[in-house]
Amino acid sequence: MGDREAKGIKAKEEHEFEEAHAVWLNGHLRKRKGERRDRLKRGHGHGEKLFLKKVWWPMFGSLDELHPEYEVSDWRGARCYLDFAWLRGDLRFNLDVKGYGPHVEQTDRTKYERELLREIQLQTYSFRNVAIPYDTVARDPQLLQQMIRQLLQSLERKPSETSLNLSTTELAILQFAQTQLKDVSPSQVAKAIGIHPSTARHYMKKLVEKGRLIALGKSTCVRRYQYFRNEFRF
Repeated sequence: MGDREAKGIKAKEEHEFEEAHAVWLNGHLRKRKGERRDRLKRGHGHGEKLFLKKVWWPMFGSLDELHPEYEVSDWRGARCYLDFAWLRGDLRFNLDVKGYGPHVEQTDRTKYERELLREIQLQTYSFRNVAIPYDTVARDPQLLQQMIRQLLQSLERKPSETSLNLSTTELAILQFAQTQLKDVSPSQVAKAIGIHPSTARHYMKKLVEKGRLIALGKSTCVRRYQYFRNEFRF
């Protein structure tokens, strides 16, 4: 392949990324209002876009599973925003692009403490924290691609929910409960997956017995359930 042809292919790939990135970003902007929208405008900057262009796009050719400036609650109940939440089936990743300046030179003990506490809190939401060094994005994006592939391969070797003797209805309940950052009721589950509330309650009790849901409240009056988050079970 000649230099001219290689440059043409590279220019085409960059054009495809720029178009896809614009559609993706504008789509998220249209869905948001107020501070969530303003945060996306402010927070999605050069480092985040470079990560998508140099690492993510060459690997996946799609941005569909990524959610920029994803809002969660920290340990105090205050709002905080992730650079990218990667929601891949039952898996959740916090992809955090970290530059040396903002995260080391320009930080202080309080900011550093809050960042570590936030990462601990995210694990209670079943997020895997993946720190992305900005310098590696700029200098050696292929290394990051390799490491992300290795991470995915290690997870794919773990047992799936279907190997745990769960019915289709139980799987649907778990998938819904896992996406919620708080406890759920049988009526919420029923509405979400299209079954009767009494049926939802029946299966949710079975999932408590199987150790997949936690019943909240007194044993004689359980109205709320919580997904049992085990970081090593997928």
